[in-house]
Amino acid sequence: MNEMVDGTGDVARYFTTTPPIQPNVSVSCGFATQASRTSTADGDSHRTMWTLRNTIRRTATTAVRPQRRALTAAAIAQGKVPIDNLFVTSTEVTKKTAPVLIGLANTLEQKFSRVGYFRPIQPSKDSSMADHHVEVMREQLGLNKEVNQLYGVTSERAIESWLNGKEDDLVEEILDRFEACREGHDFMIIEGSQISKHESAMSWKINVDIAKAIGSPVLTISDFSESANTNGELLEEILSRTALNEDQVTGAGLNFIGNIANRVNTKDPKGLREALRSKLAEKDLQFLGFLPKDDFIASKRLNEVTHQLGATQLFGTKAIPNNVVVTSAVVATSALKDLFAHLKNYKDGALVITSADRSDVMLGLMASRLPGILPNVSAIVLTNGSYPHSNTQEILQGVEALDKTGLSIPIFSVPEDTFTTADKFTKVTTDILPTSQLKIDRSKQLFDEFVGKEGLIGELDEGMVVNRSPKQFQHFLFSKSRAVKRHIVLTEGEDIRVLQAADQVLRQKLANVTILGNPSDIERHAKSLNLDLSGANIVRTADSDLLQQYVDCYFEKRKHKGVTRESARDAVLEETCFGTMMVELGDADGMVSGACHTTANTIRPALQLIKTTPNRPIVSSVFFMCLEDGVRIYGDCAVNTDPSAQDLAQIAVTSAESAEAFGLIPKVALLSYATGDSNSGPIIDKVREATKIAQELRPDLDIYGPIQYDAAVDESIAKTKLKAIPSGAKVGGQANVLIFPDLNTGNNTYKAVQQSTGCIAMGPMLQGLRKPVNDLSRGATVKDIVTTVAITAIQADQVILSREADAVASKL
Repeated sequence: MNEMVDGTGDVARYFTTTPPIQPNVSVSCGFATQASRTSTADGDSHRTMWTLRNTIRRTATTAVRPQRRALTAAAIAQGKVPIDNLFVTSTEVTKKTAPVLIGLANTLEQKFSRVGYFRPIQPSKDSSMADHHVEVMREQLGLNKEVNQLYGVTSERAIESWLNGKEDDLVEEILDRFEACREGHDFMIIEGSQISKHESAMSWKINVDIAKAIGSPVLTISDFSESANTNGELLEEILSRTALNEDQVTGAGLNFIGNIANRVNTKDPKGLREALRSKLAEKDLQFLGFLPKDDFIASKRLNEVTHQLGATQLFGTKAIPNNVVVTSAVVATSALKDLFAHLKNYKDGALVITSADRSDVMLGLMASRLPGILPNVSAIVLTNGSYPHSNTQEILQGVEALDKTGLSIPIFSVPEDTFTTADKFTKVTTDILPTSQLKIDRSKQLFDEFVGKEGLIGELDEGMVVNRSPKQFQHFLFSKSRAVKRHIVLTEGEDIRVLQAADQVLRQKLANVTILGNPSDIERHAKSLNLDLSGANIVRTADSDLLQQYVDCYFEKRKHKGVTRESARDAVLEETCFGTMMVELGDADGMVSGACHTTANTIRPALQLIKTTPNRPIVSSVFFMCLEDGVRIYGDCAVNTDPSAQDLAQIAVTSAESAEAFGLIPKVALLSYATGDSNSGPIIDKVREATKIAQELRPDLDIYGPIQYDAAVDESIAKTKLKAIPSGAKVGGQANVLIFPDLNTGNNTYKAVQQSTGCIAMGPMLQGLRKPVNDLSRGATVKDIVTTVAITAIQADQVILSREADAVASKL
């Protein structure tokens, strides 16, 4: 074989003398290192040479790429090629594997900053094996800007090539597509496909050929949805099928990473998990964990049903909550009174199918929501592509404006007739779409709980890091808040976004929740939107047993300001003040407010009642800017208009302490329009003085200023601008806490960065209060509110830990 050029000759020469798959070679990577059990598969020499040729070609092609230069001939010769991809497949016909892929992607993103996805063979849309995996993974991994398609060829193309004896050309084409797709990624998830439920042997053979050509270790998924549901029987079947999968994978000459059992039909998943752990300690099996069969994931959601019906929305809230369950379909052809009588026999979630001329059905169903006399209807579907009468349309459009009352019902149109539409509904399959966020969150939660992550990618580093990718940071937030499980009060129960966020917080077990508002209104909204708020404490301030205690406390704290008992009662009846009193008196650990109130309304009671920490006399704010190259903290961007040097120093130190609380090693840059002594002026002098004070307050921290933004975050620029300033070396080019000299600069900068980069800006998070209170933007999304609750829970935990530490120290 000819020697490769471009510096890859040594690699090529190695492969001409050494087979690509060796027995008992240790594979060093993010996965748990172990001796491979593989051996070169028996087979014709043509296949071996073909695999050899493609492995050489892939190595030669990628050896010149900067991000993969570590793949040297020496490393290959020692059998220590770093694994940067994983082939996920099954030895049998398996569907509904999206939760495993979602959980796997979420786990890998905690270890690798740029995870990619590739599907060698994409099932056709009309195939029995069709799914939405490519779209879901594109969204989950943030691959929307990928210029290359995320799959190799269609299933029709694969079958045609196979039947015509052109499987080598097929795999060659797939490999070319894969090499283009993997550009810019640290790790690739490769999903094998079941081409047809009748051609499992062919699917397996093609998957083996592709995995060999890429050089991928294999993770298998086994489906247990139809298996016995006693834990004893399940235990034996799981172990047996894992052993069979291992034999089949290694028998094909591939490296077996492990098996995951999917949709395990058990009534006691935690008991099964413990039994498996005990049994696996006695056996040498590579079983990674399981996902239990889950009613929530298996349920039909309105967005999934309308997608499969090909429905177009005509009226109702455009952003359909993806937690709306569709339990059944009812065809409305009879009189309205008969339909009402019929619906009473159904559970919440019925989908009503009717013709567009049935104005009585549309308006009657909406009116029935007001007293709640009928089960909730999930949606109305109008057939034959028709529109309601113009007068009815005007009424429906008017009802849309009353969405907050819970009266509006989404109305859709389909081109087919009533009979065809009803028939199509019976064939709707449950699936996960890119918009099925709650199912996606549930998948991640189950994977975290029941799959052995450490066995898959090694124990994750939970310690302090200088920086985290946005995905790693979000995972940290949710994992940490779930672990500490603090009690957060949400003061705006009249806002639907707040209720939807509370539902997600409770489902994900991020915090215990109290919602302030009218219980009957909140329950009506929850039923209308299919929210589960049964775990929340819902309180109407006027009816609370704590009201008088809070009034007395408020009066004592504010009587020096002329507050009377009557005015104290009026103040405490207001939800924001009531929530603040809950936090101050220990009935809640933190508060989130501001979705429909001003920042002043949120902060004022906190400053009056909770006040600042003794050693941090100023309240300020930070944003967590989730940029492509990591998370940075910006402060102060929301509270202090023109802080003095003393104030700026306090903001810098408090922001650094916030960074520590959220798992980051702070590198603090106090920003100005000059670096070091390159210029002078009032602002520069203020920043220079603030830096000196901050360094005295926390001499253990890396703090430097004045410094320009580019020198603070770009190492190459920092080397030039800080060349003669050794004191700035630990911060220059590495800063992750950036302190702006005034509110005008900070507020405009965070908005400019957010708008120009499209990054997520989490915040503002208030800091400096004795107990955490956080303000929401009035344009906050449900996701923003959930994230703010998680942030507040972590803050609350830090306050509690600090208080406990102070108590211990005082006794010494």
